[in-house]
Amino acid sequence: MHIALVEDDPAMLELLVLWLEEAGHDCVCYREGQEFIRQASHKNFDVVLLDWLLPNLSGEQILSRLKHQAEWDTPIVFVTARDSEEDMVRMLNQGADDYLVKPIHQPVLMARINAVTRRSHKAATEGGFTLNEFRVDPESRLVTRHEEPIKLTDKEFKLVTLMFQNMGRLLSRDYILSSVWGYDASLNTRTVDTHVSRIRKKLELFPEQGWRLSSIYHQGYRLEQISAEEPGSATG
Repeated sequence: MHIALVEDDPAMLELLVLWLEEAGHDCVCYREGQEFIRQASHKNFDVVLLDWLLPNLSGEQILSRLKHQAEWDTPIVFVTARDSEEDMVRMLNQGADDYLVKPIHQPVLMARINAVTRRSHKAATEGGFTLNEFRVDPESRLVTRHEEPIKLTDKEFKLVTLMFQNMGRLLSRDYILSSVWGYDASLNTRTVDTHVSRIRKKLELFPEQGWRLSSIYHQGYRLEQISAEEPGSATG
């Protein structure tokens, strides 16, 4: 996923980047609020991790500005030292999607990020969506290609939906396991590899069909739409 970190403490910023990159995410860092606001609407982030006490603009001011933008739908998670219940309730009521109090622990942070992005993706696609020759209908749990239904298991359907929702983004095996199977990602990442191979074949996600579903070594998977003439092949 593509994650914005708005944090002015260099040590905390370094730690967050380390954790997120280990999990296969891409990070863009901002140490003050104005610069983030200038770029926020153009970067297509999947989630924002936001400190409260920042130069120029506070986290509260940033939250208010973003939530007043009609097109803004990216989840915002506060990561702050402000630990009063009053502060937490106020930010959640003003539109924050989650609120974590420092010091934080890596497994909790990863789980919270996965949870808010799952909710965001579910809300965005509840009515179904079309992507070129494919149509995904969550209500009937049906995927069609050129209006022909594709027979999928429940987990395969969830995986297809997740990949289409995150076109062009690198998804770690841990994130895929958590999103599709909903359990501890350390259990068995080969489960992901097996299911990715199945949906690649069932949906014909091959370069000659205009798609590339790539395995990125030690990181995860990325689904891309390409020119049917573009050379290269998917692996994994």
